[in-house]
Amino acid sequence: MSVREGIAQAKDYAQRLGARWAFASNGLGWYRVDLATGEEGEISLPFPTPDALWSLVFSETNAWRERFGAVPFETDGGKWEPRYYQHRAITAVLEAIAQGTRRILLTLATGTGKTSIAFQIAWVLFQAKWNLSGEPSRRPRILFLADRNILADQAYNAFSAFPPDAIARIDPGSLRKQARVPKNASVFFTLFQTFMTGDGEPVFTGYPPDFFDFIIVDECHRGGANDESQWRGILEHFSLG
Repeated sequence: MSVREGIAQAKDYAQRLGARWAFASNGLGWYRVDLATGEEGEISLPFPTPDALWSLVFSETNAWRERFGAVPFETDGGKWEPRYYQHRAITAVLEAIAQGTRRILLTLATGTGKTSIAFQIAWVLFQAKWNLSGEPSRRPRILFLADRNILADQAYNAFSAFPPDAIARIDPGSLRKQARVPKNASVFFTLFQTFMTGDGEPVFTGYPPDFFDFIIVDECHRGGANDESQWRGILEHFSLG
């Protein structure tokens, strides 16, 4: 059997996973395809080690990429394993963050696990102590914005693996009870509508513009990120407009 016999299948898998390299073998030799350049051909044995493959893909070192890669996904004791497209979405976002990208858009169909993806991204950032200072000196402050209570509550419950004191739900009841915006947490969940209310000044102005390191806008196509949105002031306040 030719060493190239399974290369078409290997390329298909690599493309689905967003991998740079595809390999095929007949047990006697190896064939490699670089999906970025189209270069392909047989390679000499032995097969590259994991470290060697990592160096092939990431020739330029990145400290945050290394820290992110050291954090395993939170699987709830093996009950959750990412599907290939979830894994690809998570790693793509983390790589963009490691490269310093300020705005990232994920387009995912209904039922593909957007909340689970958001949780895993936040989990890695939290565990790696990523923040906008550029140094792993503290946990990040993450804001999850939704336009419906059911979505905010769903996300809050999905983030239950975080320590109880690391998550906070900002709603009208808690704001009335505390008489101030909560700040002693890492992940905050609220509605656009709640953040826009307030006596005199909107609730979101209770936070400094540089308070949040990362903002997740759920279902942003429904108006959360539109230039003409009535909620645009929130993103502009936090320098993400």
